[in-house]
Amino acid sequence: MYRTLAAALAISTLTAPALAATDAFKMEIEFSRASLATVEGASAEYAKIRDQVIARCETEHEAMALGKRFAVHACTSRTLGNAVRKIADPLLTSVHKDARA
Repeated sequence: MYRTLAAALAISTLTAPALAATDAFKMEIEFSRASLATVEGASAEYAKIRDQVIARCETEHEAMALGKRFAVHACTSRTLGNAVRKIADPLLTSVHKDARA
């Protein structure tokens, strides 16, 4: 059973300072709340969430010529962090912290 995080993940992404562009978007994250009951499940769900975020950030910045890699990285980092905070599950948060270390 999958739930959709439909909360407004309004994200401001960073781009190269010379471009001075800011994008905001909302996205729905699909994840299994039941899978978050174990560390293994939380790790698997984190990977799925991360993949969804990366795909969306790449799509949001596909037209960029300069600073695209930086913009996608910043977008992914911020969006993934926001998603994990909105889901508010201790195991998922722990997996996220370990992934950033």
